[in-house]
This record gives sequence, C-alpha cells and structure tokens, in this order.
Amino acid sequence: MRFILTLTLLFSSFLIDAQTYIRAGKGDYKEVVFTWDGKYLRQGKGMYNNVLVTYDGKYFRKGKGDYNLVLATWDGKYLRKGKGDYKDVLFTWDGEFIREGKGDYKKVLYTFDGKYLRQGKGSYNTVLYTITGDIPIEVLIFIVS
Repeated sequence: MRFILTLTLLFSSFLIDAQTYIRAGKGDYKEVVFTWDGKYLRQGKGMYNNVLVTYDGKYFRKGKGDYNLVLATWDGKYLRKGKGDYKDVLFTWDGEFIREGKGDYKKVLYTFDGKYLRQGKGSYNTVLYTITGDIPIEVLIFIVS
C-alpha cells in the first residue's frame, strides 16, 4: 500500500509540472493568461479551461481536435497563415528574435530569452509575457500573432 501511494505521489508531481504557464507582464506571480500542456493551449490557468488551439507539431488548429480548421502552419522557421508550406509567412524565428514576415533581416517584433518575451529588439525592453516552464517557440509566436 505504501508503495502504491509513493508511486501515485511521484506521478502526480510530474503531471503538475507538465503544465507551462504564460503570465502577463514580468514576474512569476502575475496573472496566468494561457496554459500549455504539450498539445493544447488553454485560456487562463488550469487543465480544464477552454482550449483555444490544438498543436500537433506542424499545424495549429482551432479549438480542441485533430481535424479542426487549420489556423497556421509551422515549419521550424516560419509561421504561415492557414494550411500549407507555401502560404504567406506571418513571422520568422531566427533563434533569438521573432521577425515580421519572411526573412532574417526584417523588422524585429519580439525578443525571447527562454523566460521573457519582450517587445522589440533588446534585453531591456518591456516584458509582454513571463514563461514558467517549457514551451515551444512556435506556440509563443502563435500567441502574439
């Protein structure tokens, strides 16, 4: 019985840590705007809140479901509008900066350092979101699109 209780506590701690919180502004105690659990982007804090987007590694789909309307396509560098590898490019990711449109020399809209998503180019600009946990960059790019 003690072994089962220990395993249950151990696995429940992994489930708790599996969620990533995206908070408004700078700080680990600010209001949670979005929750990311590895597949679903939810509104607010919690794993039972409204699902805004389903992400399968390539497509962002509206709501909860693997066959819903495709809102955007991610190919590792570009976030494109709608479904397809030849659609219009909304944003470019170059490893540090999120840029407008297609190209590594376009205007920098956001800077991401792994914890803070900042407006514009630079490490001292206004913080839009604080990330508590791990999140794919494409999900952050989708949020700001």
